[in-house]
Amino acid sequence: MSETTALDVFAGVGWGVACGWLGVREYGVEIAPSAIRLRTASGMHTIYRDVWSGLCFPWIVPAHRLYIASPPCQTFSIAGGGEGRKALGDVLDAIDAGLYRDVDKLIALGERLDPRTALVLVPLAHIWQHRPELVALEQVPEALPVWHAYANVMRGLGYSVHVEVMRAEQFGVPQTRKRAILIARLDGKVVPPTPTHSRYYSTDPGRLDPGVEKWVSMAEALGGTPGSLMSTYSTNGDYENRGVRDGDHPSSTITSKADRSQWVVRKAMGAGMVERHGDRPGRTLDQPAFTIRGNAGGMEPGGFVFREELRDWEWLDAPATTIAADPRITAREHHEHSEQSGTSLRLTYLEAAALQSFPPDMVWPGNQGERFLAIGNAVPPLMAAAILGALLAPPAERDAWDNVFAEVAG
Repeated sequence: MSETTALDVFAGVGWGVACGWLGVREYGVEIAPSAIRLRTASGMHTIYRDVWSGLCFPWIVPAHRLYIASPPCQTFSIAGGGEGRKALGDVLDAIDAGLYRDVDKLIALGERLDPRTALVLVPLAHIWQHRPELVALEQVPEALPVWHAYANVMRGLGYSVHVEVMRAEQFGVPQTRKRAILIARLDGKVVPPTPTHSRYYSTDPGRLDPGVEKWVSMAEALGGTPGSLMSTYSTNGDYENRGVRDGDHPSSTITSKADRSQWVVRKAMGAGMVERHGDRPGRTLDQPAFTIRGNAGGMEPGGFVFREELRDWEWLDAPATTIAADPRITAREHHEHSEQSGTSLRLTYLEAAALQSFPPDMVWPGNQGERFLAIGNAVPPLMAAAILGALLAPPAERDAWDNVFAEVAG
């Protein structure tokens, strides 16, 4: 398999880690100084900063076979203010009007709408200009209509396109994160990745999909079993080589607790939400994590809460939900009529990184906020590797790529 060159726009670090695992030469476009420093510390190349530069001056874009983009999701996300959902009709109208063919009109659209919403159209403008052979795009599920509109345009350009909402836990990530994915290729039929793990059914945690492995739990990722990621994510790890300053070591948290089986992640729900939708059970460390979101200021649950009577609960087995840009878990009572009480506990950034499936030897320079931002905004590397492995593999080499991914996931 010859080396593939990828252009990774709105790069961050998740896709870059996956590219490294798969032997893909990744060139990133990233504007955040902290993310650029992190990428540099991890050996990733950042070639320019402003995504508009590659559209206005296309000669600065390197030749690439694979185009990757995860445009900003804040305005489309449930966790955001909803500007993207309100402007969804405008975005779809802009695609129908072909504004992606004219960079000046696209920039004007950004001035009229929330600029982050307009950035969702940058990948289609790039695809129109450069016609990469392979495409991988990622966004929050609320952006699925945009990807379907993309697909209609791209099929007219000769692409085979697949759009779906993927679940991270089905690819070995210890977290129930959902993302809208578009993958496409010009040289034949695109084949989506095949799940390697079961979906996590929150209403029936004992239910497992046949023919695949069980989802990965928080305990497995954080050190609850021999050989787990946290065996090298330990709070006694080599901080200097990870770019951690003296005095800025992770505090002792759930990973070091001898009684960690008694800690539970509770869903952050106000009394009004509980009244409308009903109470939702928490998750033990034997389950996947809740989603850690990019701008939520913490993991979606209210925190790890100590409960002495855990045996009274029927749900004892689950992965984490989505991990966000600031996945620190802060002290908070579940809600005023909750039966849950006790002391809450914070995740360290290393634990958050493990729940995002980052490798244990990842270097994390910067302050705590910058680390959590990079971790929470990233595509989980295992999920990214599954997508890219399926996309990169021509039919004759599919088994070879499956073997590569199996080694990474294992």
